[in-house]
Amino acid sequence: MKHRGRHLIMLALAIIFLSSMALAATINVRPGESIQAAVNGASPGDTISVQSGVYRESLNISKTVILEGIGRPLLDAGAMNSAIILRADGTSVSGFDIRTTRRTGIHVLSESNILENNTISGCLDGIRLDRSRSNNISNNNINNNTNGITLYASQRNTIAKNNVRDNNINEESDCGIFLAYSRDNVIMDNDLMNNGDSSLSLRSSSNNTLRGNRISFNDWYGISLSESSNNNLIEKNNALRNRDAGIYLDSSRENLIRENRASDNSRGIYLSYDSNDNVLQGNSVSFNERGLQLAGHSSNNTLQNNTAKENGYGIYLSFSSGWNLLYSNHLIDNGYNVYDMGQSNRWDNGSSGNYYSDLGRIFYVPGGPGVDRHPMAEP
Repeated sequence: MKHRGRHLIMLALAIIFLSSMALAATINVRPGESIQAAVNGASPGDTISVQSGVYRESLNISKTVILEGIGRPLLDAGAMNSAIILRADGTSVSGFDIRTTRRTGIHVLSESNILENNTISGCLDGIRLDRSRSNNISNNNINNNTNGITLYASQRNTIAKNNVRDNNINEESDCGIFLAYSRDNVIMDNDLMNNGDSSLSLRSSSNNTLRGNRISFNDWYGISLSESSNNNLIEKNNALRNRDAGIYLDSSRENLIRENRASDNSRGIYLSYDSNDNVLQGNSVSFNERGLQLAGHSSNNTLQNNTAKENGYGIYLSFSSGWNLLYSNHLIDNGYNVYDMGQSNRWDNGSSGNYYSDLGRIFYVPGGPGVDRHPMAEP
């Protein structure tokens, strides 16, 4: 009897699911017709299929629908408002070319939405999330906006495999992907290039994961963390040819920065202004003026198993950086392999020191009193 009851429940659920699928409709919109009118007439779960053409309107979506573009229709909101405002949870937007005049391309005020395969340009923010969570933003081409993607007080979102470039309309705040007061987000496998001040910037944002992004040609920094952006994981990113630093920390603590590559920047990885208690592990920095630099009272950091090769300075510690631990790093063919003007920095952990291409039995660190008493030969 129990098995029979369970089967009846499963059958009833299947019937309800199939009935809801049968009830969902597809509404076609053609040039000259209104997308907003189609949305207003749709039922939750319906698909709004927009055919190729030009649509000059601003959409306010307050019910759960699937909004799909066929043949890349252009949605141009002009200066009316944001091109799309999402107020309903679980909405999908895909396949559109979206433009506005100094407004927001897609403004998300709801949760669990999917934004994929769109092109967004000419906006203040290409995509903006306000107090929103659990959205998936993927495979979009976001270019020539002031900011590409902005998250404000937003959590648990995934931003993956987007092409974010040329978001640099000559304003102080221009940026590729910008997080403020946001946490527990995953930003991975994005291509970011020429995005003004910084391609990937966190401000007062913690517990985020930045993984596998390719970042280059920014006015200042590739990746920037500031104003107590703590406990973030920054791993396997490639920061290339940024004017200042590939990865930069300002007043940010307890971040794990590992297995990143930083090449042809002014500074590869740069910690400043009380950026304390961070771990730099397994990073590779090359062809920078300074490979790894600690300054501005950045203290109690651990630098382990990093490789600095053919930089002006491999590792550079300023006079105000103290009580850092550096061991098992590979320092090869730099102008100066290491330079330490700081206080009480430790160049070995008691048993393992660092690998130097200009090795001696004891390595006296240029710049100050630092001594590595356990230098190791490069394997």
